[in-house]
Amino acid sequence: MADYSEGKYADIAFDDYVIARQEAIGAHNRVNDTIGGQDFEFRDGEVKLIRSAQHFFLSTVTGAGWPYVQHRGGPPGFVHVLNHKTLAFPEFQGNMQFVTAGNVDRDGRVCLFFVDYPTRYRLKVFGHARFIEAGEDPEFEERIRDLGDSEIRAKIERIMVITVTATDKNCSKQIKPRYTEEQIQERLDLYRADIKELKNRVAELEAQLESAQGS
Repeated sequence: MADYSEGKYADIAFDDYVIARQEAIGAHNRVNDTIGGQDFEFRDGEVKLIRSAQHFFLSTVTGAGWPYVQHRGGPPGFVHVLNHKTLAFPEFQGNMQFVTAGNVDRDGRVCLFFVDYPTRYRLKVFGHARFIEAGEDPEFEERIRDLGDSEIRAKIERIMVITVTATDKNCSKQIKPRYTEEQIQERLDLYRADIKELKNRVAELEAQLESAQGS
């Protein structure tokens, strides 16, 4: 297992070349106070975003030193926040290449990228990953399947557990708001309720007017 250095977001993302670019426009030290390393804890907004996510992008490091990005998706709640610095989510059957799995077996460093499209909130999560293979811990697997009001029934090949080192909230520029069908229906239901209430009120007023005219 590689010996990973722990640090804040800036320690992970900002090398000398990045810092030189920042200093050229006076932007250096902009996020150097970000909590990270052993002191890391999720913030409330981050937990809410992660728990409501239906997908995210996962980056690992190949043996050739290249970044490798894959998409992960599932029902809301499929990414579990186990505690103040640990995530877990199920891995389902994929394309049988096992690039992500092999990368993590060799080098557990990962980066997760979440986007909440309605609010245009995006979050980067750096951490160290490991796997719990199917059948190794049935009780934990049942916990991962449990989404509260529903259950994951698909076959789980393994569970990725991530000890988070640092996070960073990106700006919302250039993110186009998008909504799921469920989110659209929720908003339409509010309008439908308002329209129904207004129709009932109009009917009441019309009845009162007819009564007044007939008296």
